Parts: sequence; C-alpha cells; structure tokens
Amino acid sequence: MTAAIGAYWPAPWTAEDGGRLRWGAPYGQPGLGIAPGEGLEVAAARDAFCTTSLIRREPGELYALRHSVPKRGPQSPVRWWVERLDPKTLQVTASTPELSIGAFWPGGVQAHGNGDLISVAGHWAHRLTPDLEIVAARELPVPRPHNSFVLLDSGAIVTKDCDAPAGREPATVSVLEPDGLEPLAAPLRLPEPCIARLASDGESVIVIGAATAFRIRLDDDRLVVDETWQPRYGGTPGRSFGWDPVIADEHVFWMDNGRNHVDRTMLGSGTDPEPLRLWWARRDDATLRSTEISGLPLGTESNPPGWDPVGKIVVAYDAGHAVVRAWRLDGDDLMPLWRRDGLAHAAHLIVFPDTRELVVGDWRDWAWMRRPLVRRAMRPGLQFVGRSATARRQSLRSGQDHLVVLDLDTGEEKARVAVPSPSQGFLFSAPGFDRDVYYQSLTTIARVVVR
Repeated sequence: MTAAIGAYWPAPWTAEDGGRLRWGAPYGQPGLGIAPGEGLEVAAARDAFCTTSLIRREPGELYALRHSVPKRGPQSPVRWWVERLDPKTLQVTASTPELSIGAFWPGGVQAHGNGDLISVAGHWAHRLTPDLEIVAARELPVPRPHNSFVLLDSGAIVTKDCDAPAGREPATVSVLEPDGLEPLAAPLRLPEPCIARLASDGESVIVIGAATAFRIRLDDDRLVVDETWQPRYGGTPGRSFGWDPVIADEHVFWMDNGRNHVDRTMLGSGTDPEPLRLWWARRDDATLRSTEISGLPLGTESNPPGWDPVGKIVVAYDAGHAVVRAWRLDGDDLMPLWRRDGLAHAAHLIVFPDTRELVVGDWRDWAWMRRPLVRRAMRPGLQFVGRSATARRQSLRSGQDHLVVLDLDTGEEKARVAVPSPSQGFLFSAPGFDRDVYYQSLTTIARVVVR
C-alpha cells in the first residue's frame, strides 16, 4: 500500500482512480463482498450538475470538485469550487469560495501527504485545508484548462494543459512544490498535444500524446523527456488520440480513439472509422502491442482501462458500442478472458482485487434519441437541462444510468441498481467507507449500498 500511495495522504482513494498508477483499485480497502441473496440499493442521491470527481481523505471525509455550466461547451469560461459532503446524505457541509474562472475541461482534486488538498482546474492550482480554506494559489503558465495532476515521491505536483477536445496545440508540463505552489522547474513544451491525464510511478510521469507515449522525469531543476522510451501508437488516418495511462509492474496500458461527439451518453458518439484499440508498452524497452476491443468501427472511450494486480487482469471497453472486455496478462501477451456486449459503460472503473469485483455502469435510453439528426437537434436543449433541475428530473423518463457489479474473473453480473441520473457516468466515482460506492455523473451523485 505504501509503495502504491507514495506522496498522497496515506488512506484509500485519496486521488482519482485510487492513485497515481490509475489501477482503479482502492489500496488497503476491502471490496463489497456481495453474497448470494444480497443486492444494491440507492441510499442517497443528490442532483449536482457539473461535478467532476469524488475523492476521500480520512474516514468520513468526502470531497467533490464542482464547476458552473459551460455555456458554450468545452473551453468556455466556468467557475470552480470544492465541496465537502456528508458521507451518508451527500449534503454539502463545507465549500471553498470560488477558486478561479477559466476555460473549461474537467480538472482534479486530490489529498496530498502534507494533509491538505490540492486542486488543479482551469489554469490555476490551489492548496486547501481539509476544512476548505485556501492556503496557496498559483496561476499556471499556459492559459488553457489543465486536467488534474499526479504527485512524485518528493511530493512535487506535475500537471499539464489540455487543448480539449480539439487536440491541436502541443501540451506544456509544469511542476510545482506542494507548500506554496512555487515552480520547481521551467515549463516543458511537448512535441504533441495531450488530452489524456497523467500517471506516475513516483519517479517518472507517463504522458500519452496524440500519437506518442512519453516518459518525463524531474532531474534537479529540469523536466526531461526520456529519449529511450517513446512508443508511437498513433498518427495514422482513421484513429485518434489516446486517453489516460495505467502503470502496471512491467507495462503501461491505454486506449485510443478518444475523439467523439458525446452528449448525455457516449453510445454512438465515435467519429473515427478504425476500431478502438487497447495498447500496452513494456516499461523497460518500449516494445508496443495492441488489440481491438470490440472490433467495430466508430468505437470510442475517454478514460483509462482498469488493472487487477492480483489476477493480472486488464479491463477495457468500447463506450461507443457498449462492449466491455477483460484479458489476463501472460508475459507480454493478453489472453482473452471474457466479453460483455450490451453493457453501456463509459466511466472510470473501480476494481476490488480482494473480493474479485468490478464496478461498471450501464446506460439505458431510447435508441431513437441517438440517431444523428435527433442528437444534433437536441444538443441546444442540453443547456436548458444544465440550468434546470426540474428538466433533469423529467428527462429520466427517456434515459437512466445503472450501477453494476460484475465478477472480475468471469464477467458475470452480481448485482445492479438504477441510479436517478439522466446522464451516463463519464468520470470519477469512488468506493465508499463501508460496503458502498459513490456513483458520480455529469448530473448526479448517489450513494449505493449493499443490502
């Protein structure tokens, strides 16, 4: 647990995806352990439009990163703030003042080993106390949104800007010390755009560029690109950029075809004709391999795969076609384990290695609403939904998300429950403090418990 958590606060799920390696596993916390005869129930739900992520600190301390409605879509200005939530009712118990105004793309909040929270959103970084008082603030060097950060073993904060969703401008990596958020090195401009979030093993940082994966280190007072490790996976017609990497013992995993036209669901939102692929590269010599996930054209996703360090299982999915697959790693090869068609998952995964459970989503809606002409006609109305809780409640009749628990080894369904969310979950849910899970989508936060 100590090696996996590094410079984060030493407790489960103090960072998105559970930690810097992005396994999706809550280090040091038991799984749900759903037994025969047990099921899932929504114990609390809250309309919380524009929530990006949920993270924890000490037992009972649950935090949400929030923002205002982007009125003109990605890159339009929004306000950011962090809330502390009651872990059972999900009601707000404390909130920061407005942290910043800047171009929109989902940012991040994580609990640092110094005891405070770090938030990076828009083009600002903030250090906050657990009671959500502002300790320090730093404007970042590139006036574009920054999509979260990772921590090195030294406690240093590594972040980068994100030209999303276009992915045209090269990314710039910045590194800050965690106390006053002072820069530790000159910003490093990469040769490619990077939409994906970062991952780190504590010493180096993995960046998935639009066509190339990079490894970056902080050497004294300089950010340096490792010239010996640059696996090139993209740059060909018919496929688009990759998303967040997962760092396993000997490999780095990620998925491509990240460009899409998502609205309230990722089903049918892909734009690239080539099938979506899962990629993995050796960490020592950059040897690169890949496999198709669904095998269908116009596949897409926007998040990392999941990794089970006990069974050496990698889970990937095609959110555009509702396909979830798992493989077992054997040396450098992936052996097919199971496949679920018709399971419309799109969010970050939660893996419980001890109880062999996998938490996914399953969006259900009226298929005719996903026809291209209908989707284009409906998009202007989504701004109204963003401003009206009543409209969100009414839209539940046309589509609703589900939280589902699968057997990690077989893919068989153990339990599911409908969640009152009129949007598919895309981002960061979190394990609860007991036998529960915090569901999160664009519109909704819910606490799902085992009954």
